[in-house]
Parts: sequence; structure tokens; C-alpha cells
Amino acid sequence: MHSSVQSDLDTLTITLTGTLDADGASALRPLLEQVAAVAIRAVVFDMNEVASMDGSGVGALAFTFKRLAARGVAMRVAGAQGQPLSVMRKLGLDRTFGLPRPASRRLPFAAALGLARAA
Repeated sequence: MHSSVQSDLDTLTITLTGTLDADGASALRPLLEQVAAVAIRAVVFDMNEVASMDGSGVGALAFTFKRLAARGVAMRVAGAQGQPLSVMRKLGLDRTFGLPRPASRRLPFAAALGLARAA
């Protein structure tokens, strides 16, 4: 797990790369503790380059979210895809972390049968 940090006015963006598993979460712990203590208004975790995540990674994000929320700091996750996004959606954390909702793949029943009227 690799990370880089950028600050833009009142937002801290942490870009994560690699696997957010027990080892990755352990390696991130010092950074996450620093982030929880910084005077900032929002934190964004860019997970575009995170290939996989397990329960330890979820726990690290959830723990950080709770610590930041207790101080009134907003936190969101951006760019999650594949397995990490699937894990967060299954746990209902996509809403908590500000991830976009999946597009509905279901057609209305009438449209699926070809019965929908043209507008």
C-alpha cells in the first residue's frame, strides 16, 4: 500500500495505491492518525488505484470516518471501483462514504415487455 497526500485549501486528498488489506491498513495507521488530528474541513480518499480491500481496509476507513466525523470533518471516498467498490456497496458504506449509486439496470416492467408508450 502506497499513499500520497495533497492539500487544497481546506481539503486533504489522500491517494491510495495497491491493496488495502491488513498489511496495508497497518502501514497507513500513522498517516490516518495524523489526518485525524489535522485542522481541515474535508478529507477525500482517492481509491482509483486500489486493486482490492479486505475487512481490515474497511475497518481503517470506518475508524477514520468516525474520528473525523466526531470533529465535524467530512470524509468521502472517490474513484473506488471493482472489488473495493463492491465490498463497500455490500456493506452499505457507499452512501456513508459518498460514492455514487449504481445506475439501475432494471427496465420498468412495461418497457421490458415492449409495452411502454412513446412519449
